[in-house]
Amino acid sequence: MTSLKKTFILATLALTPLSSFAAQQLTEQQAKDLQSFKSITIRGAFYTDNDYVLAMSKAADKEGAASFFITTTNISPSNDTLRIVYAKLYKSDAPKAEQQVESFRKFEGIYEYPKSKAIRLEPFNIVRIRGYFPNEYDMNQAIAKEASAKGAYAFYIDSRSELGSNIQVAAYLFKKDAPERKLQPENAIPYDSEAGQQALAKGGDDAMQVEKPGYYSPSAFNEKFYADKFNNKVKVIDQSTNKTKTSAATSIHASEVATVAAEPQRVNRYTVTLSDGRKIQELNDATAAKMVAFDTIKFRGYYVTDQEISYQAGKRAIDAGAKYYHIARVAHDSNGPNITVFVDLYR
Repeated sequence: MTSLKKTFILATLALTPLSSFAAQQLTEQQAKDLQSFKSITIRGAFYTDNDYVLAMSKAADKEGAASFFITTTNISPSNDTLRIVYAKLYKSDAPKAEQQVESFRKFEGIYEYPKSKAIRLEPFNIVRIRGYFPNEYDMNQAIAKEASAKGAYAFYIDSRSELGSNIQVAAYLFKKDAPERKLQPENAIPYDSEAGQQALAKGGDDAMQVEKPGYYSPSAFNEKFYADKFNNKVKVIDQSTNKTKTSAATSIHASEVATVAAEPQRVNRYTVTLSDGRKIQELNDATAAKMVAFDTIKFRGYYVTDQEISYQAGKRAIDAGAKYYHIARVAHDSNGPNITVFVDLYR
């Protein structure tokens, strides 16, 4: 979702040609393998991504850098046209990044993976339990016990929800040699958009920017996909008697699944759903930068939360015939609490 502060990580922004300056922008994959010699920050009125990339290249030149990686860009809360951009700098002979020894917590002899590691690996099973867990340690112990019984090397708790006094938890299980997931890049162009179809028609590097069928979301697991794939139900844990049972009645997927779901996962973007069932997805900055909007709309009002802004933007985008939208800018009134929201529309 787009934040009022408009903070985002340019995780996989493609390498941008910078003919005017020598310092070149690195992708996340390129940067993670190198040691940075310095971090810098620039500020300015940058209206497009290309504006601040060029400005950062110039600043990196002055520092004697051969390349740079933009880690974060913020919009100043006091001036919506002012961006604050952070980057790491690298020499042309930058040494390779040192391999860090990973240190994870253990429960019942099973490692607990953080999301940053788990999201890149393919799970071999999913555990979903429901019971009374007075604290996080007890919950982790219960998940680890189930993981151990299934021969897991590690687990990752992806979701938890309160059901009365009970908690329902979903966790993914991994083998020690778990294969890498085929991840979509964060800035992949939706394949069912006009821009996606045009890029596919061009082929080559343009086509490589489009979402790939069968590739996974880089930011979220799809619980339904894996629950169907592994024919998984919620296991109810009775803490009082220390017995367990499987309840079809309390399962999200109560009926038996005869076959493994074959449809590929798709990138899960923030989605606005109207009361009549119509839906639209919000694009992040990196994806929108690769696409051409067919129109831009704006609206003004008093909105307290990001959800309100995204809902109002999505509702207006749907009415305008868009399939995707991107909140390009949020301008605060100088006198009063109202804001003006600028929204780019895409087919």
